[in-house]
Amino acid sequence: MNEQPRNFEAKPATRSEEPLLLGMIGPPGGGKSLSSLRIAAGIKTIRGGDIIVIDTEGGRSRKYNDQIPFKIVELPNGRSNDFLDAIRAQLPANPAAIIVDSLSDEHESYLEWHDEMVPKMGGNEWAAWAKPKAARKLLISGILKIKVPLIFTFRAREKTKQEVVNGKKIVTNIGWQPVAPLEIVHTLDLTCILPPRADGVPVWKSDKIGEDFIIKLPNYLAPFIDQGQSLSEAMGAAFARWAKGESAAPVKPSAGAAEIIPSAGAYVDLWTGIMNAATSAEQVGKMWNEQKALRNKINWPDDGTFDGLRTRVQSAIEALKAA
Repeated sequence: MNEQPRNFEAKPATRSEEPLLLGMIGPPGGGKSLSSLRIAAGIKTIRGGDIIVIDTEGGRSRKYNDQIPFKIVELPNGRSNDFLDAIRAQLPANPAAIIVDSLSDEHESYLEWHDEMVPKMGGNEWAAWAKPKAARKLLISGILKIKVPLIFTFRAREKTKQEVVNGKKIVTNIGWQPVAPLEIVHTLDLTCILPPRADGVPVWKSDKIGEDFIIKLPNYLAPFIDQGQSLSEAMGAAFARWAKGESAAPVKPSAGAAEIIPSAGAYVDLWTGIMNAATSAEQVGKMWNEQKALRNKINWPDDGTFDGLRTRVQSAIEALKAA
């Protein structure tokens, strides 16, 4: 039988139902579950469909059902393949979003699976990792191919590291670390830390080396974050519009919130994301003009950073007009 030749034709890159992989990291009391539901509720206003929660913690997410309606799937003692199967089982209904609360249980089961396999492999610790690692690899490759927005919560533990400096032992707090492997956490598009009593207000930048390594806020989603405010339905809706290929406007700061003056570098990153997502020259021009007062408050370096950004914005507007 002759196989059909594969088509490797290059086409213009456009956004259309892009996958969204979001992660909420923190200890109990930070607002991971409710924040995930609020983001999902915002996504629902754009995508439609039900919010699905895959609950690994005995149905504890039900406490929020009066605030945000959702459907629940309980998954006790799930291994990597069980998580992937549970997620895939929801896809035919095309839900608004799927929340896994908490994916830390995948890691706990992963370690237990290894311990279970050791005696079966004749005490060979290395060989005992084969099945757990293969299942986790399939989980990661599987979620990367799913178009329905996925939101994962992770429990976290506060960790320290010890160093010897000039003969003295120095203990450094490196911050909250997820109960999860980096190979999963770094696969996600966006990750934030919700410390105790955060009330849903995430940490987006930390001076603790461990936390700063975990936090991930890409420039294509940064315009939709209301810095210093709780994760909200408005942010979720903006994420969903961006994923559909629409030009989503940045989330406006909440009324009464203190004005946040970004650094020059952060502002350049913000506008890089806006230009990458833009489809309307009129909208980009309007946004640029509306932020004139904010730009005047930024401490711009004397290296042409501002002039370079202004030129790029003008070029983007002209390119959109000509498109």
